[in-house]
Amino acid sequence: MIDEGPQKPGALDPGAVLAFPPRRLSFGDLQQGQWQVIDVRSAVEFTAGSVPGAVNIPLFDDEERGMIGTIYRQGGREQAVELGHSVAAGKLADLLAAFVPHRHRPLAVYCARGGMRSRAVVNLLIQAGFDAVQLEGGYKAYRNRTLDRLKDFRPQLIVIHGLTGTGKTRILQHLAPAIDLEELAGHRSSLFGALNLRPSSQQNFEGRLMTVISGLGEEPFFIEGESRKIGRVFIPKALAEAMREGILVQVHCSLETRISRLIEDYPVDDEEMPSQIEAILRSLKQKLGMVLVEEMCRLLHRRQLADLVKILLLEYYDRRYRRGMADYRYQMELSSEDIPEAVRRLSCFREELLRARRR
Repeated sequence: MIDEGPQKPGALDPGAVLAFPPRRLSFGDLQQGQWQVIDVRSAVEFTAGSVPGAVNIPLFDDEERGMIGTIYRQGGREQAVELGHSVAAGKLADLLAAFVPHRHRPLAVYCARGGMRSRAVVNLLIQAGFDAVQLEGGYKAYRNRTLDRLKDFRPQLIVIHGLTGTGKTRILQHLAPAIDLEELAGHRSSLFGALNLRPSSQQNFEGRLMTVISGLGEEPFFIEGESRKIGRVFIPKALAEAMREGILVQVHCSLETRISRLIEDYPVDDEEMPSQIEAILRSLKQKLGMVLVEEMCRLLHRRQLADLVKILLLEYYDRRYRRGMADYRYQMELSSEDIPEAVRRLSCFREELLRARRR
């Protein structure tokens, strides 16, 4: 709920920014379509985890925040507030200018715990004529809300499995309702999964996941079969268990189709890509042996990519997949040579499940 604070003062007064509480809004009542969310924490804090859709306009940079935090611990709150006022006063005009592009929307501002930083910024914005509220509890409240939601998220799932290159992600992108874990993680869940992507932090991955699941609707949901770890993030325990207990579907296509899809998905079209790929290939020497790794590196430099991908699939990915999935039992198998047809069949399969449930 919005907590109405005092009316805005008539003149811009930096010294009064902590003198009264601003209007407040809970994360439970936050609607992204209405509010532009602003994160006033430092860049390091924002990168580690933020509310999806938030814009970072920091009150203090990383060095300033560290300095104020040290004063707070050593000298107490009063000295830290005094230093904060001093630092902020010198950048007030630039700070307000950073908000001007967002002036046409109501602003919901948060800091780490809904404390002094967001309170000060909201009051300054109100004095300057902006429509702004403070988000209660700050990022900590949002983070706790996210963890509470994901702790119990154990839906019925249709889990799409298949060898590397069979087009599972391509299929998933045309299905609804669906959870694309690789997109949320910023990683393709393979040795080369981070190439040309920005992997998410654990906190951002979980925040994006909560945003997606809030709009999914009726179960079952489509999802791609994954290991518990995607890049550097972990799938929440309850969701990972739901995936293991889900309705399993296996897709398959020819080796030639798989090779062509992987070459398309991982284009070697810049100067940096070959060196990045080679470094990954050389990390496989203990698993595949130096002779095979050297051969793959030669194929890479000759741009004989089809031969390189074939070796990777047959000697590495397929063997790992078959070991990991040996005990799986599938309720449906289908070809993924024709992606639209595979999408149609899976959509019909889900409709059949829904009809059976409603009988």
